[in-house]
Amino acid sequence: MALIPSNRIFHHVTAKPARLKQVLMEHFKLSDERASDLIKLGAIYSNKKRIFENRELPQGTYLRLHLHPKRFFIEGIDWKSRLLKETTDFIVINKPAGVPTHATVDNAIENSLAQMRKVLGCELLVTQRLDTPVGGVLLFAKNKDYQAKFNRMLSERSLQKTYLALVEKPCPLGRHLHWMQPSERSPKVLSAESRTGWLSCELSVLSCVPKDFGEKSFFQVEVDLHTGRTHQIRAQLAFMGCPIVGDKLYGAAYKFHPNCIALMAKRLKWPPANLVELKDLLD
Repeated sequence: MALIPSNRIFHHVTAKPARLKQVLMEHFKLSDERASDLIKLGAIYSNKKRIFENRELPQGTYLRLHLHPKRFFIEGIDWKSRLLKETTDFIVINKPAGVPTHATVDNAIENSLAQMRKVLGCELLVTQRLDTPVGGVLLFAKNKDYQAKFNRMLSERSLQKTYLALVEKPCPLGRHLHWMQPSERSPKVLSAESRTGWLSCELSVLSCVPKDFGEKSFFQVEVDLHTGRTHQIRAQLAFMGCPIVGDKLYGAAYKFHPNCIALMAKRLKWPPANLVELKDLLD
């Protein structure tokens, strides 16, 4: 029986034993090609576990199906050239803007983690995240010990994370402190004053210089991040009246490249003596 979908999610319980592709083609009227693509993407869950093969399903198997998964453009990306640094414990890559850091609930393949695992042929673990429309320096651990070590450095704030952004208006220099309302929803809501239960957000604007982009003139800012809240730079710059170019979620009036915003993780510095740095946002 197929139930009414919610947020592009379908639910189905098999009435008899059948192979997965048979269910997709008979009950959901999908072509063989589309059914194969959904299985390959990891858009289907059997009894709450993601599956990647056309397996036999016993009677009563509960399926959760994302029949319209969000797709990300990874064709043509030279993932080997994205490798910036590699050791026995970690790799650092230049994450492409417009591609997720890791698997999404409806797409396990079109992301930076899966593609670098495929290219390098080794296990990689998430240590930090960049929003999908954001590119730049990103570290994956090769083992759980280094993953734990790096996460400790993150929690202890012993890392230096620097970003470049192109903003629509000049941004005041110096250290800026705001408070963010705890919520899983976006855009994030900020306050200039402390509020009970709200999270502190702190960054420093190191520089702000005019920068031409096409026929428009904007301002390129360099930002040091002191706390690591979701959407923090995007929300704080917008709160200060300087939305990032292309970031419609936070009120930007101008477009950037498709599926991207003008924000890049430029530099990552961490003990004992590790430093990885990229060049200009528009280079």
